[in-house]
Amino acid sequence: MTTQEGHTALGLGTATRRDRAFFLDLLGDSQAGLGHYEAAIEAYRDAAQQFEADGAPCSRALCLFKVADSYMSRHEPWHALGYLEVCLPLLRELGLVRHFSLAQDRLAACRAELVRVRLTGPAAAGGQVSTVTAG
Repeated sequence: MTTQEGHTALGLGTATRRDRAFFLDLLGDSQAGLGHYEAAIEAYRDAAQQFEADGAPCSRALCLFKVADSYMSRHEPWHALGYLEVCLPLLRELGLVRHFSLAQDRLAACRAELVRVRLTGPAAAGGQVSTVTAG
């Protein structure tokens, strides 16, 4: 029996995966705090995928919000938009009122920045709007 099979047989697989997801979330927080937003985004995305697989919608929604927030810190609202549009209904459904309000504010700022970028020309945007599936 492999170690992984042993963990699964003992019911430790989900706990181990969730621990990894929490580690990735904390890693993202650390990277964002240091201003390393691309590394933070990668960690938050991985954590969100893991939380989704583990059936942890609250943690997933918060990680999606953190991805969007990191993109906004990089001044890339075209990437943040999709993440905000996915996390907002999740935050509302989960009753996370404070984070829902923060996400609404970020979405408004994101849209305002996109309008400003569009007014200055498409070359200023440097990219396209990212999309995220709600899956």
